[in-house]
Amino acid sequence: MNEEKKSNSKRVALIVVIILLILLNGVFIYVWNTNRELKEESQRLLLQKEVEYQKAVGELNLFKGKNEQLDSLVEAANAELALKSVQLDSLLQINKLSAQQIERFKRENGKLNYYKKLYLEKIDSLIKANENLQVENQSLKAEIKTEQRRNERLMDENVNLNNKVALGAVLKVANFSVEGIRMRSAGKEASTTRARSVERIKACFTLGENRVANRGNKNVYLRVIAPEGVTLWIEDAGSGKFMASGQETLYTAMATIDYQQEDLPVCIYWTKGSPFMEGTYKAEVYADGILIGETSFTLR
Repeated sequence: MNEEKKSNSKRVALIVVIILLILLNGVFIYVWNTNRELKEESQRLLLQKEVEYQKAVGELNLFKGKNEQLDSLVEAANAELALKSVQLDSLLQINKLSAQQIERFKRENGKLNYYKKLYLEKIDSLIKANENLQVENQSLKAEIKTEQRRNERLMDENVNLNNKVALGAVLKVANFSVEGIRMRSAGKEASTTRARSVERIKACFTLGENRVANRGNKNVYLRVIAPEGVTLWIEDAGSGKFMASGQETLYTAMATIDYQQEDLPVCIYWTKGSPFMEGTYKAEVYADGILIGETSFTLR
């Protein structure tokens, strides 16, 4: 009887062990399947996240190279998306996988798209602002160009007016004549055309009335050009240099006159100190650096 009870007890114990082994095996299989599913889900989510991240970066990089402001904004967006991507990767550590981590990853992954949309909206706003600014700049440039053309017209008108005034201020010469002079006894002058008899040259002319010209002292220059084309010039005899039409020029003689905007007779003398050569001479008169009269005379 006792042996039968012992046999029954062993049989019950064996059944219990078998049941426990079956339960443990079921638990193991469940845990293994759960971990495998979590790993597969995490890999799928990581791949999906990487695709979305690369797509977001690609969309943002389309706006690079247009201007410095956009480049700066795109770089900031890429930096923030890269940080979010790294943070998402850290949530799915293989040795710490759990359903809670998977759910948290999904929530955080949604923020990746949120930041992408946020920065794309900022970029769109910046582009629109730049477009408006370009329109304003083009309008301003058009106004500036119109004003420049107006100023150029005014300048041209002023230049023309100044030129007219300047031309009006140029002194006019009348009755311009040059003759050879020899001195008679008692200091009287005698006109001569004989080259050997000429002691000095006398150039006379009248400066005409001009109400536009400035009043006051003026230097009037006489330039006598010999038959061989050389300006008669002796520094010790009062010759010198002056500016005519922007160039340094020799003058034969010079006189300072007091001009009061009225007709003014002027005579200029020049003594050579040596015989004059025969031939035709050319004489020019300058005032204010401008040629105002010319004539010629002949010595035989």
